[in-house]
Formats: sequence, structure tokens, C-alpha cells
Amino acid sequence: NLCNYRNADRAIQKKLEARARQSAAVCGKPVYIFRELMHYLAAKRIVAPGYSTMQDMVGAALAHEQRRLAAIVSDQVNPSAKKALKRLLDDREGLHEITLLKRDPRDFSNHEIRREVERGEQIRKLYRLSQKLLPHLKISNENIGYYASLVDYYSVYKLRRMSEDVLYVYLLCFIQHRYQKLHDNLIQSLIHHVRRHGDDARAAAKEQVYDFRIAANADLPKVGGILKLFTDDSVPGTAPFREVRRKAFAMLSAARLESMAEYLATTARFDEIAFQWGYIDKAAQRFKLALRPVLQGVEFSTSAADDPLIEAVQFVKEASRSGKAIAACREQDIPVRWVPEKMRRYLYERDEHNRKRLLPDRYEFLLYRHLHHGMEAGDIFCRDSIRFRSLEDDLIDHKQWRNKDKLI
Repeated sequence: NLCNYRNADRAIQKKLEARARQSAAVCGKPVYIFRELMHYLAAKRIVAPGYSTMQDMVGAALAHEQRRLAAIVSDQVNPSAKKALKRLLDDREGLHEITLLKRDPRDFSNHEIRREVERGEQIRKLYRLSQKLLPHLKISNENIGYYASLVDYYSVYKLRRMSEDVLYVYLLCFIQHRYQKLHDNLIQSLIHHVRRHGDDARAAAKEQVYDFRIAANADLPKVGGILKLFTDDSVPGTAPFREVRRKAFAMLSAARLESMAEYLATTARFDEIAFQWGYIDKAAQRFKLALRPVLQGVEFSTSAADDPLIEAVQFVKEASRSGKAIAACREQDIPVRWVPEKMRRYLYERDEHNRKRLLPDRYEFLLYRHLHHGMEAGDIFCRDSIRFRSLEDDLIDHKQWRNKDKLI
């Protein structure tokens, strides 16, 4: 009987060890592995072994996982890639490159966002390398985030003292996580600036409507006096119309009279949206400085193969990259399929020849606004992101899902 008990204990221990190793590939946090083992024991109604035994088992699983990852990295990472990764720990002008990469932007100011875009360009090649190598490790996104956090946690001195292959694992995870987090920061900056300029435009429009209404109320008696000219018997019927106009303009200037006529003709209402676009015209330089770097640094995507909005994004991106103003482009070359019909009247004006002309600053801001709404709705996404990626990117592929019954 004693022999049977020992054999059963050994069988349970082997199952627990296998479970611990499987859990270590999902998440490298010791507490996670411990909880998974306790859940397994509770589900199987097995009495838990001593704490020190569990501690040793968790430690052995983590050590086994490190050896597994180190062996894969040693085999898959070529010497030039290893050299590029180790360069992150070099001391340049008194500050390590990895230390600069750890820093998040303090705010959404133009200076901080430009620095974030520069960081993205700096680590883009290493990010492509991490995308190529990390699938070979067969670890979860949770584990990638955990190993990336260890690079944040440890000093450069402690990182250098680690086994080289383990260090490469941590650095690859850090690069992938930092690059995706960087895109989150850029997209949040776009949302912040579009929302702020939109709020400011609405506030300015309301203020302008208020001022116009005060002025309109003050001018209404004068408009009444002008209307009385048509019923005034003192004005002879044979009087030239220019004389009537002269008397009218003496009461109210031509510009104010035209404004009041427009106000009364539109059922005594002002077009508040037109006032908002007037504010955007004045803020064009500010929003372009804040948002164009984001457009250059982020690759936006949609589920549709030929989305007109993405076509417009690429057009503005190329024009900005080449230093060519949108106003200098031929109007027939500017993509407008994405512009809603109800917004078109605000994007065009009539020139001196009474021809419709596109207002490029309004066109560009409307593009940013649609990107903002699309990102929040989930219709537009960024694959190199954590928060704003597509749902499809988080699902397993169709080939693997064929065995869904077995997986479930």
C-alpha cells in the first residue's frame, strides 16, 4: 500500500510539474503559476503539498521556461541582430539608449510627440525583428508584456549581468511592447488634439452666435426703419432706387444690412457649424503642427480593402512628407469620396469666377476628425498598437480554429 501511495504521489507531482510548465508559458509571474496549480488541485480534489514543495515546483517551472526560451533565441537570432539588441545597453553621452526608450511622453505637446515619433523610427527595425522571432517562442501576449516590464524594472547594470540569451528574450519583448505602446500614445494624442480643437470651435461658435444675436437685436429697429421707406409717403414713387439705398445705408451699413437680411431670411437663425469652421480656419497652423507628425508615425487600417478614408490619409501623408501643400495639388487629384454629402458645403467656397474651390485646411481637419471617430468606434485600427488594434488580430487563425472542439 505504501508503494502504491508513493507511485500515486509521483504521478501527481509529474502532472503538477507539467501544469506548472504550461502555465509558465502563459504568464511568467510566480503567483499566477501558483494559483493555477491550486485551482488544478482543487478541481481534482487533491490535497495540496507543502508550501516549500509548491515553491520549488514554481521555481523549477520558471527555470525550465527560461532555458526553453534561451535555447530558441540562441538558435533563431543571428549575430547582427544580437549586436543591435546589445547596442540598446550602450552608454551614449552619459545616458543609455534603453533608458531613453523607457521614457513615456510627459504630455501631448508637439515636442513630446515628435520625440515619440523619432523613437518609433529608431526601433522600427528591431520591432520587425521581434515580430519575426517572438512567434517562435510560443508565449502569450501576457508574457510578452510581463517580460517587457522586467526591462522597465531592472537597471542597465542588472540587465547586463543576466544570461545573454535570456536578456535577448526580455529585450525583444520590450521592443515589441514599447513600439505598440508608442502607437497608443500617438493615437491618444490625435484624439486629444482633435477633441480639444473641436471643443474650442464649438465654444467660439456659441460665443459668436451670442454676439451676433446681441448685435441683431440692436439693429432690428434700424431694419424696421429701412422697411418703412417702402411705405413712406414722403419718398416719391419716381425717386431713383439709389436714393432709397442711400437713405437705407445711412441708417445701417451695407454689410450689416446684408447680414441682417441673411439672418431674417434663414428664420432668424445663425449657422453655428459655419462659425465652427471659421474657428478651424484660424487654428489651421496649430492643429497641423500637432497632428501631422501623428499621421506620419501611425499606419492606419480598416477591414475594407479599398476604404476611401485610408486613400485620403495616404494622400495627405504623402503630400506632407514631400513638403507639398494640399492647396498646391490639383483638385481632381484630392480624394473626396469619403467626405459626407452634408459636410461638402462647408469644405468649398466660390472664387472670383464663381467656381467651387476646395478649402484644404478644412479638408485636412475633417480627415483627422473622421480618424478620431473611426478609432473610437473600432472601424479604423492600427495593427502596431495595443489599445487600438483590430479584434481580428487578437483571434487565432482559421486554420487553428478548425480544431475548435478539441481546443475548447
